[in-house]
Amino acid sequence: MIPLEKTAPDPRRLDLSICIVAWNVREVLEDCLRSIRRAGPEVDHEILVVDNASGDGTAEMVETGFSEVTLIRNTRNRGFAAAANQALEAGRGRYLLLLNPDTLVPPSSLEEMVGFLDGRPAAGGAGPKLLNPDGSLQPSVRSFPTAAAAFGQFTILGKLGLFRRSRAAYLGRGFDYGRPAIVDQPMGAALFLRREALDEVGLLDERFFLYFEEVDLCRRLTRVGRPLWFNPAAEITHRGGESTAQAGGRALFYLFQSQFRYFDKVLPPSRARLFRLAFKPLALLGIGRSLAVNGAVLAAGCLFPDPAGRRARRRERFGRKWEFLSRHLIDFLRL
Repeated sequence: MIPLEKTAPDPRRLDLSICIVAWNVREVLEDCLRSIRRAGPEVDHEILVVDNASGDGTAEMVETGFSEVTLIRNTRNRGFAAAANQALEAGRGRYLLLLNPDTLVPPSSLEEMVGFLDGRPAAGGAGPKLLNPDGSLQPSVRSFPTAAAAFGQFTILGKLGLFRRSRAAYLGRGFDYGRPAIVDQPMGAALFLRREALDEVGLLDERFFLYFEEVDLCRRLTRVGRPLWFNPAAEITHRGGESTAQAGGRALFYLFQSQFRYFDKVLPPSRARLFRLAFKPLALLGIGRSLAVNGAVLAAGCLFPDPAGRRARRRERFGRKWEFLSRHLIDFLRL
């Protein structure tokens, strides 16, 4: 946990600091920043972009096209948590928004969230309703992870129908997205945080390179009596997976690595070790089954028509998991 330095009240304090971490997302980040500009938020705000050593001109695009943005350029990819902390520390807002670069912000959504949190002074933060690019609902509320849910979602056991209830509970199946509610964890794609609450629990844990950092933060906020809320009156569009898709098999490795680190923090040491020992072979069996199924369907697609979008998704899943096994298997077994 990274402590926040206590400082005297800043007379220049803004309502909202929008904090974005970028890595090789030039086009989607440009769309995101343009959407904020078009929305013209009426709350006093600032935008901070931390570029994690992108090689596609992301930082140059921000520098030349968005003078209103504070750009922080890293010389190496520090991971999401460390880069996000740079923005959280630099931000002057009463509220801090962790915003993915693959999002679009419509008019009035930021004002709505600031007002929502102003009316709930005990809240640690809140998440808006997330929408897919086609306007459909994107499920964005989850419960805190459990070992049973992890087995159900990421291992062969889930494919065999075991741990269905635990997985459904973790994914928030049945959650009512039509009303405000206190939740365990809103999706980190657009997570509003109260600065006073961060003063109490500290910043993101930088041991999480990618994934689970916001889960851990939400858990720490909840434990000190700073609940997280879901607010359906504010909507933000989220494309999803723009940076992690580029990471390929590494993203899957980081997912498992961060999951282990999370359970190391929340489970007794003996149970955390037992979870690792059981999870690894069961996860590999699940990955092997997925490769076999997707490989067979892709091969059959040469003979039978398959929707182009579905085929592309299968190809991406097959490639990601094959890269994980071929390049990151040893590192995974060493975790």
